[in-house]
Amino acid sequence: MTRRSQGDDGTAGVGADGTDADEEWPGPVLRATRDALRDRGALSGGRLHRVTVGDSAVLVELTERDGGYRRPPAGLAHLPEGSAPTVPDDVEGLLAPVRAGETATGAATVALGDRALAVATLNACAAPLLDWRDGDPMALLDPSVETVVTVGLFRPAFRKFDGVEVRAIEREPVDSDAVSTPAGVSLRSFAPAETAGAMEGADVVFVTGSTLVYGGTERYLEAAPGSATVVVVGATASSLPSPLFERGVDVVAGAAVDDPARTRGAVAGGACGTDLHDRGVRKVYAARDAPATIDL
Repeated sequence: MTRRSQGDDGTAGVGADGTDADEEWPGPVLRATRDALRDRGALSGGRLHRVTVGDSAVLVELTERDGGYRRPPAGLAHLPEGSAPTVPDDVEGLLAPVRAGETATGAATVALGDRALAVATLNACAAPLLDWRDGDPMALLDPSVETVVTVGLFRPAFRKFDGVEVRAIEREPVDSDAVSTPAGVSLRSFAPAETAGAMEGADVVFVTGSTLVYGGTERYLEAAPGSATVVVVGATASSLPSPLFERGVDVVAGAAVDDPARTRGAVAGGACGTDLHDRGVRKVYAARDAPATIDL
């Protein structure tokens, strides 16, 4: 591939070349999300309005269901490069990949593009149930934080940091000297095989929500130090936070689609991550508790 896929918030997602695609999928987090939404009746009764497939993101918009919505819900997900999905014509078809995980054969071989659509659909189905707070936890680090680990290279976030060492876990080697960072931010790059070393002594760990598409979310959550604040971040992670909270995540920082028409145009034009903010998408979060390392 001639360029690297851009994940949530402009990051190059771990496994962007498909290397994590052989991990179990849907993993425990997505299966728990699917089950929780099904138990709350959120996976039935909805009708598909439209699907927009861009270069780096997908948008799924739903229409009215029994009881109606305050606004037609929509969900986003990162689309890996070269992963043009097959677009079904109904919600059942979009959710088929994650529902396949309920069968004996599972869904481990589902194409990355189809995974992205399934995750975006889960996010759309969850949207009416979510009670987000406005804000960006990446911009609210406490001054006491010294070491930040990111799963994925969150380039746009560096300008929000000050006085910290950032350890970025990336599949492809990163030339730290070639990445622009503020004067108070140092950057070190680690391969996925070096995750344990990267995580050692971390105060805050940011895991890109794109891992929900590629696979590997649970592996990084398990590797995070028990003392660290763990944040799963990005539009792809905009579903029920409880399955992540139950696996040790402290904050889920997602994206709410307030203006689907504007977002649709942005996605169709190739925007993703940070480029979608202020184009119909609002930064939001949910927290299990108030962590000492992030000023929420």
